[in-house]
Amino acid sequence: MTHEDVSCPYCGTYQDINHDDGYGYEEDVKHEQQCNNCDKYFTYTTSIVYYYEAEKADCLNGDEHDWEPTHTYPKEFTKMECTYCGERREPNEEEWKDILEE
Repeated sequence: MTHEDVSCPYCGTYQDINHDDGYGYEEDVKHEQQCNNCDKYFTYTTSIVYYYEAEKADCLNGDEHDWEPTHTYPKEFTKMECTYCGERREPNEEEWKDILEE
C-alpha cells in the first residue's frame, strides 16, 4: 500500500514527505522539498490534527474496575490495569498467585 502526503504544486505528482531526523513535523513553518518527478523545489507547511475516540468507563461512574494483569517481562513487574480507565495498581496476593502460575 502506498501512502502519499502531498501533490507537487508544479506537476501534480504525489510525494512522500521525508521526515528523516524529524524534519517537516514543526507546525506553521515552511519546509522545503524537491519533487522526485519534475525536480522543482516546493514548500509545505505541517498541520497536526487530533482525533479523539470516546469509550465508556463505567468504573469512573461507580461501577467496579475490570482488572487484568499487564503483559510484562519479567513477571515480577506486572501491574493490574483496568481495561476501562487504564488505572494501574499492584496485584493482591491472590492475583500474584494466578500471574506466577501462567
